Amino acid sequence: MCTTQNRGGWADRPYNVAMLASDIRTWAENYRAAAERGRAEIRRQPLSPSEAFRAAMALLAWDESCNGSPFDRSDPVSSREDEQMWEAWTRLR
Repeated sequence: MCTTQNRGGWADRPYNVAMLASDIRTWAENYRAAAERGRAEIRRQPLSPSEAFRAAMALLAWDESCNGSPFDRSDPVSSREDEQMWEAWTRLR
C-alpha cells in the first residue's frame, strides 16, 4: 500500500493526492524485480510453439471480449489520417 500526501485537493477525491517519491522508487524497484523474475522463469521453462500460439490466441480472445472485434473498432487516429490523406488527394487532383 502506498502512502499519499494530500496536496490541497479534496479529501474525498483520491486522484487529487500525490504519491511520495520513495513510494514511486519502491514500486519501480518491485516492478523491475518482478520483470526479472518473469524473464528467469521463461528462460527456465520456455513455452513450446503450440503453447505460445495458444496463449497468444487466448490473449486476443480476451481483448476481443473486452473491446470488441479489432476489425470493427473505431480508431480516431486512423480516421483522422484517412481524412488528411483524402484531403491531400483532392488537392492533387
